[in-house]
Amino acid sequence: MGKKRRAKPQRLGALPPLHDFFLNPYQDDRFTRCPKCEGKTKLRKKPLLIGIEPAQIASLNKTCRYCPGCDLLIAHKDELDALVEAMCHQYMPHLLGHDYIVLGTLERKSWQVEVHTYSMKTVFENLHDFKKDLVFEPSRYVWEKEE
Repeated sequence: MGKKRRAKPQRLGALPPLHDFFLNPYQDDRFTRCPKCEGKTKLRKKPLLIGIEPAQIASLNKTCRYCPGCDLLIAHKDELDALVEAMCHQYMPHLLGHDYIVLGTLERKSWQVEVHTYSMKTVFENLHDFKKDLVFEPSRYVWEKEE
């Protein structure tokens, strides 16, 4: 009997995956330190590709936290919610309140040139998927009562 081959994960983008990704749902924890290595995170502006239910894509140039040592990109959900809502309110009011997902990052050069005229084919040719979508819990201090 032969070994079963594991199916390759399906990728949306034609470009190699970049970055581990964490969409931070915690408003009170900004992850100024990396949750993996405890190193200081930097600020990086990345063109994110957003998929909005039921079948709409949009790109946002968003400042995110980034750990160069771990290659971890962190976007804050509350900030992204506000940007997606404002964009939908202005350009796609029929999608207000719909769920969305961050699909990956776009190549900056192509995003700058084609931000207003891109086609679906061009978008996915210039898309870097994420290596992994991660989940972290914020560190909390537990105080014990002294007896």
